[in-house]
Amino acid sequence: MKITAYTVDNIPMIKEGDDLAAIVTGSTEIEDGDIVAFASTIVSKAEGSRYLLSDITPSDKAFELAELNNEDPKFIQYVLNSSTKILMKHPLLVQTVWGNVCINAGIDRSNTETGYILLLPEDSDRSARELRDRIFEITGKKVAVIITDTNGRSFRNGQIGVTVGCAGIAGLIDKRGDVDLFGHTLKITIQAITDEVAACANMLMGESNEGTPVAIIRGFKYPVSDEGIRSTFRTDDEDIVKRALIEKLERDEKALLTDRAQTKKLTTND
Repeated sequence: MKITAYTVDNIPMIKEGDDLAAIVTGSTEIEDGDIVAFASTIVSKAEGSRYLLSDITPSDKAFELAELNNEDPKFIQYVLNSSTKILMKHPLLVQTVWGNVCINAGIDRSNTETGYILLLPEDSDRSARELRDRIFEITGKKVAVIITDTNGRSFRNGQIGVTVGCAGIAGLIDKRGDVDLFGHTLKITIQAITDEVAACANMLMGESNEGTPVAIIRGFKYPVSDEGIRSTFRTDDEDIVKRALIEKLERDEKALLTDRAQTKKLTTND
């Protein structure tokens, strides 16, 4: 297999309402089978998921977590509003409304004006489908689209590009049942192909001031699917790491409540 991967030049500063598909197809030639990778930041900007940090009132919980994380309570409140579960208080690891697990719900303060934040797209799979369909409408080319973000990795330092939304490409290739070069049957191998593509795209896009938030991956033969990235998320029952984190958090909360009760009792007795 031989692939070609490159960033798209001349992408302007994106603002709400911009037609990302038109901008990309006006800047580069698209071919059937291409994978078009968009950084989540520009998708969020085009969709209007950009907010003034000051436009929110923090809750008591936000103040508590802000103190633990040396953060602005307003920022923490946006994180809480974008989350369904807290898995760790410091750093603030959460499960987002649409199911991804990441630090600070993936909310970004880089590559946007001071005083603003960028939330991840409300539904990144839907955003990917809309971009894919719009590219086909403009060019007649059948492509896959992935939306990328950066996540930290358990047990290793450094961030890596991952897929937060996809269309026209399967998130996983199940290799179980295949036979390796020595005739051994594979039992656990499931290849996370969209994350591998996202890592390649992120390597090209860069992380700071490169100004290249779109990449094209060409030549990779991928299975076509519209299941989206949610199909790659482990369920709560399957995810032993998530379960362990939740159980630890519950134990810590119980211990804190016990300590507070004992402190109150001693103070009352005094």
